[in-house]
Amino acid sequence: MDAKTEAAAPPPSYKDFEPFCEWQREKDKDILVVQLPSGFKKEHLRVMVSNQGLVRFSGECNANENTRYRFQREIRVAKDCNMSGIQAKFMRQNLHIIMPKNPTATAEQDQAAPPAGESGEHAKLKQEQGKSDEEGKVDESRDPVEERSGADGGVSRLKTCVKVAVMAAVVVAFGAFAAQYYQNFINFTKK
Repeated sequence: MDAKTEAAAPPPSYKDFEPFCEWQREKDKDILVVQLPSGFKKEHLRVMVSNQGLVRFSGECNANENTRYRFQREIRVAKDCNMSGIQAKFMRQNLHIIMPKNPTATAEQDQAAPPAGESGEHAKLKQEQGKSDEEGKVDESRDPVEERSGADGGVSRLKTCVKVAVMAAVVVAFGAFAAQYYQNFINFTKK
């Protein structure tokens, strides 16, 4: 009898969502913090690193008896990332994807000794200015479309849905107008 009731249960419905993601940039690593709703556990998550420089992460968990939450994201990894050192940790309802930088890349970022003829003060001032300049630079190795946070992606989807709905309304209105015009034309020619 239990087998019949289980077979009669409707299949679960899915609520797809886009989690909010935040970057934490450090000298030797970048960390992507993915905020997940309550109910997610470590077992519900999957993180995969591809040979094409992509990290794919997804998850799925029960919301209630018939509904499941799920998400799937893909991001491009920075060129200076050590792909074999990427790790994922789940702490306090957040998925942390840790992407260490290559040791050669961090060594190149360290300031070299001041050129001959420059005083130590002048070199320090130049180094501080260089750091502030680097902080303002945009990392072009990342794809901003793929790294959109959940809020931005949701707004952009909403705008797209509204545009599609308006276009559909215009097409329907034009169709109704054309049908009415055609009907009036037919009625006029019969007389």
